[in-house]
Amino acid sequence: MKFKKLFPLLCLCFLSSCYTSQLASKFSDTQIKLGMRQDEFVQKFGKPFNKEMSYTHDKRKKETLFYKEDLYRGSWYIVTTAFTFVNSELVSQEIVREERLFNHEECPDKGHPRREKR
Repeated sequence: MKFKKLFPLLCLCFLSSCYTSQLASKFSDTQIKLGMRQDEFVQKFGKPFNKEMSYTHDKRKKETLFYKEDLYRGSWYIVTTAFTFVNSELVSQEIVREERLFNHEECPDKGHPRREKR
């Protein structure tokens, strides 16, 4: 009988020890270089979640690929990074948005009086 109660607890402990959070962006290390080919970049990092296309003033093809990732730095963030390619060569990398996700420890109504139930 004790085994039936202990087994689920052990399973939960074992599975929770496998959890890891991403602390740094996968785009922050040195494997990305200006001049990198777009097809090589997409092969390495996968398809983007969005893309913009246009032409430069001198009629060269310009594509911006957008990637999102979840990062944990005390609380969770969704970071959107844009990579701009001109004639299929990487010319810039830029974080275009950092969105902090809701943290259950913070109360959005903090400091506001509670409404009384009627």
